[in-house]
Amino acid sequence: MTTTEANPGTSNPATPSDFDVSKIVQEDRVHGSVYTSPEIFQREMDTIFRTGWVYVAHDSEVSEPGDYLTRRIGSEPVVVSHGKDGEIRVLLNRCSHRANKLCNAEKGNASSFRCPYHGWTFSNTGSLTAVPMREGYGEAFRAVRSELGMAEAPRVDSYGGFIFASLAADGPSLTEHLGGSIAAFDRLLNLSPTGQIDLRANWMKHLHHANWKMVVENNVDGYHALFTHASVYDAIRPAKVSHIPSKTDVVVRDIGGGHSEIDYSAEYRKLDEEFIWYGRMPRAKLPKYVAALEKKYGEEKAHDSLVVGPPHTLIWPNLFLAEMNVMYVEPIGPDETVAYTTAALIPGQDELNLRTLRRSEGAMGPAGFLIADDGEIGMRNQAGLAAKDPEWLRLSRGLETDITDETGIVNSDKSAETPQRGFYRQWASVVGQEISK
Repeated sequence: MTTTEANPGTSNPATPSDFDVSKIVQEDRVHGSVYTSPEIFQREMDTIFRTGWVYVAHDSEVSEPGDYLTRRIGSEPVVVSHGKDGEIRVLLNRCSHRANKLCNAEKGNASSFRCPYHGWTFSNTGSLTAVPMREGYGEAFRAVRSELGMAEAPRVDSYGGFIFASLAADGPSLTEHLGGSIAAFDRLLNLSPTGQIDLRANWMKHLHHANWKMVVENNVDGYHALFTHASVYDAIRPAKVSHIPSKTDVVVRDIGGGHSEIDYSAEYRKLDEEFIWYGRMPRAKLPKYVAALEKKYGEEKAHDSLVVGPPHTLIWPNLFLAEMNVMYVEPIGPDETVAYTTAALIPGQDELNLRTLRRSEGAMGPAGFLIADDGEIGMRNQAGLAAKDPEWLRLSRGLETDITDETGIVNSDKSAETPQRGFYRQWASVVGQEISK
């Protein structure tokens, strides 16, 4: 990114022939059109979501052959399918005949997908298996039939059960894409005696009348909590640590690659108290869970995991590890986003999981204390952008106090906009590239 002053004026900065990302994203600010322009939104679909890795599912959701989910990669509908051959594929949700959407159900178990328009049928591996009245296509059809299966994402990979797909045949590996954010996945998985989590508690869906970037960048904004969520923090303050930045040893971090986080681990280790992140739950109330964790990792590592707790980390571009919740977003349009949230459950730990479910409902449910506040703020942000002056949104808080260490760019002021600057640094590098014709 650049800090050169620029004014987009009345020109359209997203016109393919003259697109200049430096006119809309700079080191300490972003232009309002980043959130409102249909052309910029389409560039995001063509670059971020068509060329990179995007979170699509968790392997616990498609654990058996025949299991499937319908999701989106950017604006493209896909089916995440556990094929009869045991392989998990991400298939484009489109009939190869006349483009009808094959599957409308959110999830299920099926050996095949049949198009409701003309009856073409596809195996759950994506291959075309049946064509009604096929003689009408003539002999030439025999030669191309094997090529008419469902289109498939060329790359699918996973880490810790989290499945990502890329619609581009070439590019960095998933491990390269995740980079330093892998530590956040490990932090969550270290809370499980099996090293696994379960995301089958069903997803709560929230329609945000806001740009998708506003939804995800807000998740690692440490500045707004004292104001937007004032009533929540007044209620839980005795059970947690202070949310006033000057009173806690907390950092916000640009991990690199668009990944970022709010990290309380130093404060928690300083206090050396288990389950602060879980309302200071006494370990005596979860004896089975604690015993299983100590058996798996040993007392010292189990204690450390119970002290530092789960992560609060944004995984570029669409996944958020939100303590004992997981969120992913699907962009619908410049001013519309669907956020999906579910509880991160620990296999075999029913007592803990029941508590986690109730906590997730209280924070992220339809009447939840957190997501309802954030949804309203996002809607108000989008409404405010209709006022074109001033043109820019400022992201300069903490810029002069950022430091770089082995974990990324960090700031010891929780209210610093370090995560947002990192997000848009990655955004500019991806959206600013030339789009393949």
